[in-house]
Amino acid sequence: MQPDINDTKKIKLLILTPTLECGGSEKYVSLLCNNINSQQFAVKLAVLNNETSFYTINNKDVVVIDLKVKHARSSLFKIKSLVKQHKPDIIFSTSNHLNIYLAVFRQLFSKKIIFIARESSVVSSNSKRAKFPVLYNWLIKKFYCRIDFIICQSKFMQQDLIDNYSIKKEKTIVINNAVEENSLMLAATQKNKFITVARLSEEKGIDRLIRSVANLNIPFTYYIIGDGDKKMLLQNLINQLQLQSKVFLTGKKDNPFGEMEDADLFLMGSHYEGFPNTLLEAGALGIPVIAFNAPGGINEIITDGENGLLVKDGDEKAFTAAIEKVRDINFNRRQIQNNTQKMFSLNLAIKKTEALFLELHQNFNL
Repeated sequence: MQPDINDTKKIKLLILTPTLECGGSEKYVSLLCNNINSQQFAVKLAVLNNETSFYTINNKDVVVIDLKVKHARSSLFKIKSLVKQHKPDIIFSTSNHLNIYLAVFRQLFSKKIIFIARESSVVSSNSKRAKFPVLYNWLIKKFYCRIDFIICQSKFMQQDLIDNYSIKKEKTIVINNAVEENSLMLAATQKNKFITVARLSEEKGIDRLIRSVANLNIPFTYYIIGDGDKKMLLQNLINQLQLQSKVFLTGKKDNPFGEMEDADLFLMGSHYEGFPNTLLEAGALGIPVIAFNAPGGINEIITDGENGLLVKDGDEKAFTAAIEKVRDINFNRRQIQNNTQKMFSLNLAIKKTEALFLELHQNFNL
């Protein structure tokens, strides 16, 4: 593909992401690529493995390249070849393990290239669940300082990097996840219809949500939308608690909130979160949330009593009580929707990201 003659005047941006499968980080990448200003940026998106993509890049000005590698550790030579061919001004990496990998090998790339990383989770919490947590933490402490700038989704994530990994605050910025505008809003069913949209993995804490609803003294139906390696264990828990007629694992859906817009509550059980997209999507539909006040950006989205309730992390009895208590709170679903779309506007997030790229590029070329 021949470059557009006007591309020579644009900032050349190479975005690196492991996949375009269903996930918060992948959604962010798709939103950025589909909404970035193509008059200012010549964008190439390199996906380590794009064999099973969920998100589509519709922006015809963005060139999508499938590196066809299974793991980040196998990607170095292909990334180096790509960089040599396209000579980007900025390399923007969007997942923690890929960020670490690039930081380790940063010195193999030109000093003229600006390396920007985006964190998708709370690093100290995420590190504990790594295969080799001690090594993982050491690599971050040793090499993360080589990254020129880091975008954090929440203030909690930013402070985590400062406190635990000695990252200078001036090398970080908080840019929240964003939500697309949604005019649809349905009234709650008043039939205690609950939903959760999440990967069925250990850190999402779906098991503690199931145990919490098992102790309810009210009729309800609860739909858990998503897939993952804990699906069988969760189904066994549902069976053990005799909740088969009330709790349903629906599997992964292309439109996870489809036919669920009238839910009374969104339940979040995560042990930690970066800045969960699902809470923003629930808010964009005016659905109030009950969540554990776990490490991360959850309490930067949920204002207790306004768009949901926060429960002490790990207190399942309090979570059950919060679900029953919420029936006495008259949440203003229209206000939840309007506030969510105002505070976490997609246009605002894109503008902040573009402004950062422009500022760093200008400063590096002084």
